[in-house]
Amino acid sequence: MSSEYDASEADADAVSSRTDPGVRKTPAGQATGPDTDTILQTERLTKRFGGLTAIDSVDFGIDEGELRCLIGPNGAGKSTMLKLVTGRHEATEGRIYYDGIDVTELSSHERVRRGIGIKFQAPSVFDSLSAAENVRLPLQRTGDGDLSEPIAEALDRVGLLDERETPASDLSHGQQQRLEIGMAAALSPSLLLLDEPVAGLSIEEREEIATLVTELNEEGMTLIVIEHDIDFVDRIADRVTVLNQGSIFREGDIDEIRADEEVREIYLGET
Repeated sequence: MSSEYDASEADADAVSSRTDPGVRKTPAGQATGPDTDTILQTERLTKRFGGLTAIDSVDFGIDEGELRCLIGPNGAGKSTMLKLVTGRHEATEGRIYYDGIDVTELSSHERVRRGIGIKFQAPSVFDSLSAAENVRLPLQRTGDGDLSEPIAEALDRVGLLDERETPASDLSHGQQQRLEIGMAAALSPSLLLLDEPVAGLSIEEREEIATLVTELNEEGMTLIVIEHDIDFVDRIADRVTVLNQGSIFREGDIDEIRADEEVREIYLGET
């Protein structure tokens, strides 16, 4: 059975459950459908690489409009989790429900089309292209005609409009990070995942990214942000999920996480 067929079938089920109260909802519709606040829910999500279990039966959910930070030590499974959600990795076991649909078997491209965007830790901009040309790349996959206005809007959103003709190779590391966030946000995803967006940045650059991320959230975008910098997490997060050895260790608001002795000792490097 193809991914396209699975998606169509799931869409039909989701629509039926909205239009006919007598129709039993699918698991995806029950978890993330129109009668819930939840936009993303994993169910016993597991990823194994040979004998290594990187993600171990994780039930993770996030509400629409939320800004959630995902923290934990190196090797906890944070990046693997994002790659499972975006389809870069195939799940070994479990399901991924998004906006009323079971997306577990869908390709990365199809998940992007449905409103899931991602920016990985290392900028992957094209050095030889200008800032504007980099933003054009994701937009031209879905848009036709003159893209000058949406390109300008995307660059203005991340404070790079004046650098539109600048080659990406000439941008600072912080500017490249903002450019890639702008590229991911240009398609107006409902859910945007950011993997360590302030790694290697100065204090001033971190504040710029914090402002950008909170503005995107205020515009209605749901965000999951992986980050080690607890001060940055404190600056942006609604809630925090702590991963440990591929499993959820703690969840709560930032004050609860900061006050948790085991979290401080194990994840924040305090004794």
